[in-house]
Amino acid sequence: MATSKKIDKPRKKVVNADLTLLDVWQAACDGQKVFDAFVITGKLPITK
Repeated sequence: MATSKKIDKPRKKVVNADLTLLDVWQAACDGQKVFDAFVITGKLPITK
């Protein structure tokens, strides 16, 4: 008699809604780099 194995659903990674100061600082730093590149080149650095 064949038995079927129950396949578990992939567990979703729990996303923490709280932003730390380091997260906010890193995002601001990245945004400043993009803005500086835009001012210098006149083009938005868009990655595909």
